Amino acid sequence: MHLDLTLRPLQLDYDVPVINQRFRKLYTGLVYDACEHFDLKGRAMQSGIYPLEHSMKVAGPAFTVRCIATPSRDENLHNVRLGMLRSMTPGCIQIRDCQNNRSCGQFGEISATAAHAAGCVGAVIDGSTRDSNYLIQMGFPTFCRFRNPVEAFGRFMAVDYQIPIYVNGIDGLLAVHPGDYVFGDNDGVVIVPKADTLRVLELAEEWCESESRSRADMAAGMDPFEVYAKHGRF
Repeated sequence: MHLDLTLRPLQLDYDVPVINQRFRKLYTGLVYDACEHFDLKGRAMQSGIYPLEHSMKVAGPAFTVRCIATPSRDENLHNVRLGMLRSMTPGCIQIRDCQNNRSCGQFGEISATAAHAAGCVGAVIDGSTRDSNYLIQMGFPTFCRFRNPVEAFGRFMAVDYQIPIYVNGIDGLLAVHPGDYVFGDNDGVVIVPKADTLRVLELAEEWCESESRSRADMAAGMDPFEVYAKHGRF
């Protein structure tokens, strides 16, 4: 089988570390609301995908990975990950479509170490992890649906990357394209379409400031109706 080491770098029109830092000051509910304001419906992943530790956040452009269940032990297929690592954009979030497979641990400490070394800053696995304590200890933000100690090789593997994938969303399957923005916290994960990343961010930041002023006024004893009339959000 052909060993695919194709370089597929992601081209973005913004400074990734700067945008990631701005997103990390927000929370998913606010970002989801901003998406809906622009008629971007159903942009959250299905409930049940959460960080290994409650304080973990993921924020970055999507590096998409398609995986399948397979008994194959063909090293060429297994080593598609080498092409993945060469293509990762610094600041990206690896997001894996695991086809609802539950047979094994689909992301672990070695995968995280390699991805981190290539510039990846977090992972969203629409499936499972193993080596969870190691992932927590190394501080690599990882979101998953469940945990499983079983080795993936011979059961499951990545077969393609930087292509459109589908993950489980709140309204059914949710398409994720390379460069869509992935933002997650303890409430779940929101996927912002690539072309809408900056306008969603700017609106969410504006609302975040309004909410901060609302909190201060309510804490000072202002009537909630007056707070809403003044700030538009609380």
